[in-house]
Amino acid sequence: MQITIYLDVIYVLNFVADFFVLWVTGVLLKQKIVLWRVLAGAAFGAGMLLLFVLYPRLFMGMTGIAAYVGISMGAVAISYGGKQGGFLKQWFLSTTIMILTGSVMNYLKYIGHTDTLTLCRWLLYFTGSGACIFVIIYSLRSLAQTGEQIFKICLQHGGRQTEIYVYLDTGNLLWDSLFGKPVIVLSEQAIAACLTGKEKEIIEKYMESGRLDYESLLADKIQKRDCFHEIAFQSVGNPSGKMLCMLLEEVTVCGAHRVLKRQPVAIGRESLFEGKAYQGLLHRGCI
Repeated sequence: MQITIYLDVIYVLNFVADFFVLWVTGVLLKQKIVLWRVLAGAAFGAGMLLLFVLYPRLFMGMTGIAAYVGISMGAVAISYGGKQGGFLKQWFLSTTIMILTGSVMNYLKYIGHTDTLTLCRWLLYFTGSGACIFVIIYSLRSLAQTGEQIFKICLQHGGRQTEIYVYLDTGNLLWDSLFGKPVIVLSEQAIAACLTGKEKEIIEKYMESGRLDYESLLADKIQKRDCFHEIAFQSVGNPSGKMLCMLLEEVTVCGAHRVLKRQPVAIGRESLFEGKAYQGLLHRGCI
């Protein structure tokens, strides 16, 4: 009996399954999902799994287990590796989802008395429909959020914490390329409750001189935690410039139930928030 194997079909099915697992992993762990990276991770996983079909004897026993673990870790590293952290948690969750998905497919195959290809086809239809519904809901949600929105956030840094109100500013497109994260703009007064005297002194000197003394900062151990640096900005009707930016240990966005670790925040001048009901500008990427 001759068995015909269609490698293109196997690759596409594995690619879709890997993409689904990696995407769900990012959503559940509230990671920043970069589409091209998730696609690349799924392509890597599906491509490497073809070796199991072509050379099954090479992947038996402990060698096969080690190879599968390596491939799955590689796919996760490509999709979410870098400065987001929590690699082992990401890998463990993605592997769990993959095992559960495979178990559900085998169960449906058993009770439905259908072949694997037909079952995968229906699952693809289901996944595609779910993705379309998600895009529609997300688009409607974005349209509904065009009005003014005030969020309460909790700042935690160095064992101190404070709560302030920030405005969800759709025009805030500040992005910290050093850490690959969106930036929240806070007033100097709002952030002061979480800072030490030394940190306040660094900010005050910058506001006066408009420059950072990197030589003295590098010699200070506080720089390792705060990572004071500058980011460029440009606002409508105003010239471009630079803002002082630092990392806060944790920022909790109460209304969106988001906890942001080592979050970049830019310190804005008090005049920017004078007479306002809020003390900061929240980036949409933080909710």
